[in-house]
Amino acid sequence: MNKSKFGYKDINMEDKADKVNDVFSSVSSKYDLMNDIMSFGLHRLWKKQFLKLCNLDNKNKILDIACGTGDISLGIMKYNPNIKLTCLDPNNEMIEICKKKLINNGFININYKISSIEDYKSSPRIYDLITVAFGFRNFTNHEKSLTNIYNSLQPGGQFLIMDFKKPRTKIYSNLFKFYTLKIIPKIGEKIANDYQSYRYLGESIQTYLTPDAIKNLCLDAGFDQVRIVNLPEDVATIHIAQKS
Repeated sequence: MNKSKFGYKDINMEDKADKVNDVFSSVSSKYDLMNDIMSFGLHRLWKKQFLKLCNLDNKNKILDIACGTGDISLGIMKYNPNIKLTCLDPNNEMIEICKKKLINNGFININYKISSIEDYKSSPRIYDLITVAFGFRNFTNHEKSLTNIYNSLQPGGQFLIMDFKKPRTKIYSNLFKFYTLKIIPKIGEKIANDYQSYRYLGESIQTYLTPDAIKNLCLDAGFDQVRIVNLPEDVATIHIAQKS
């Protein structure tokens, strides 16, 4: 039976989606607050940079994978309310928060899908941009996901990933490891009454693929060019994959 990483544990691949879904059901109500606290607000700057790199001026149909509570989705719609946006997430609680956030900002013509990208069935070559911010490391099967993403993109379309990474210097990497594994779970326990879910999130960062490994997965899926952008704090990267 195929195995997959769930934090530091190796579990059956078929069990991972449900376990990750349980984590996000548990953290959903405090998710936005915890993001601000854990990143000292830096996630907002990272997301602004991510949206700039999306080149939204010439995009019409967009799929936001693992949309979560909708920060990227909202940024897209604020930039251009005429974009046809699909918000995809396997977690119902997260989708509901995303939907409420977008409706409260006046955006009602959004397509919402409760599904993982592995199981998502879309028409081929429908989107000109697909995004995933801080969700790629939670995918169960990266190869299958990337195949679906590649097939869903129009020729000339782009796929952007933003997620955490381990810093490149040893001292900084050790400090980041201590913070993600020791401090973040305690903050989660204090603020969200949930130590274990935030322990998993910390472990998922430490066991996540390297930026070069992600680039190679994208190239193997058929993308012609993949550019890596290291964000200034050296704890997150953006990958920009181009389909010819």
